[in-house]
Amino acid sequence: MLSGTVTSVFGNDINTDDIIPAMYLVKSDDPEYFATYAFTKFDPDFRTRCLTSQANIIVAGKNFACGSSREQAVYALQFNRVVCVIAQSFPDIFYRNCLANGLPLITVQDTSGMGLGDQIEIDLDAGVIHNRTRNTGIPFPMKAEDRRTLKAGGMTARVRAHLEEILAGRR
Repeated sequence: MLSGTVTSVFGNDINTDDIIPAMYLVKSDDPEYFATYAFTKFDPDFRTRCLTSQANIIVAGKNFACGSSREQAVYALQFNRVVCVIAQSFPDIFYRNCLANGLPLITVQDTSGMGLGDQIEIDLDAGVIHNRTRNTGIPFPMKAEDRRTLKAGGMTARVRAHLEEILAGRR
């Protein structure tokens, strides 16, 4: 079960350059570095809002994180304590980057039932978003394989755990 507070609500077509401007991509190979510059041009108060909560949830419209395939956009979110993004749609490559890094992306047809400050719980197993502030439940689809990967901490963590199992079996 994931839980957090909706600290950002965005519209359609938020691109990866909105999330982490290109001018910051060449300056570091440390994933935490990118958190400082998340939404710097598009939403300068993003980081301040994220620092007020231990677990942030972003709600957005269609096509969240369109544009280039920069993985730094995932880091910029994760290192700002974003535990989930709920949107109407995501580009495939951003979805895969988030899956690899363990950041859950939830797709729903209508995000209007969630707003700033709402307390949200996400039950990955049941496929339901519980809005505790508004006392509503919103079902969402998710592939079983993606659910297992996210519960393992992402594809990278899942592969690492599998390799450790294999190596432990050889000892």
